Amino acid sequence: MRGNDFFKDTPKKILDAKGQKIEFPALYYDFRFVNCVFIAKLSRLKRILPHPQFEPIQIWPGTGMLSIVAFEYRDTSIGPYNEVSISVPINFPPASFLGKYSAFSSMRKKTFPVYIHHLPVTTEIAKEGGIYFFNYPKFLARIDFQERDDFYEVTLQEENDLILKLLAKKLPLKRSESFEFHTFSLDEETIMHTLVEVYASKFGKKTLGRCGELELGSHRISEELKGLKLSKSAWSGFCGDGTMAKLYDPDRFWDKETLQPLSKT
Repeated sequence: MRGNDFFKDTPKKILDAKGQKIEFPALYYDFRFVNCVFIAKLSRLKRILPHPQFEPIQIWPGTGMLSIVAFEYRDTSIGPYNEVSISVPINFPPASFLGKYSAFSSMRKKTFPVYIHHLPVTTEIAKEGGIYFFNYPKFLARIDFQERDDFYEVTLQEENDLILKLLAKKLPLKRSESFEFHTFSLDEETIMHTLVEVYASKFGKKTLGRCGELELGSHRISEELKGLKLSKSAWSGFCGDGTMAKLYDPDRFWDKETLQPLSKT
């Protein structure tokens, strides 16, 4: 789908990564994904957030969300690879341009601000680029994406150590959909914002109701997730195929201590 209008007139720039020229935005021409949203107490989610101004979006008072998304990138500007995102939907008040979201306004406006807590990938180039430009918490892992009769099965392992197995219910892909992710990541001194624009030519969602199950292993990440005491089933989710995306370079920065806006360098 490289010739799709979604990519037409996209402004491009070249950035340097240790002497290697990288074009932005990174373009994702064809992939499928499944997203399962589990719920947990706000107090537990706050334990894994790296900054006090990262406020978990609440589905109801005292209860936030943890999102697990599995991606199977079949064609991208950096080659094919798989990825699993473990993230917490958040509000970040200094990012006033985004406004403040509830769980339902985020779904309604198709805008998802998140802090990504873990982001394993299957290729070295995806790992290194994600760390260098975004300081995303990437590491190399084995990610198997299997399609069963009525669900998707995603297995995440580091070496031979099971981290998780996600069973996501197949949802009817009845329409197309456009939406945005806004990620917030940190380095030693800075909080940065990144925009990801997504278009799924085939899309399905379940706003309320069981749509996924999670099996955890004995890996350190598994134990961390067990400590969150997540809901036994995903309470909502969405999935897509024939999906395209544009991952831009970070465009807004704040001092981690003072939260003052910083100029892009």
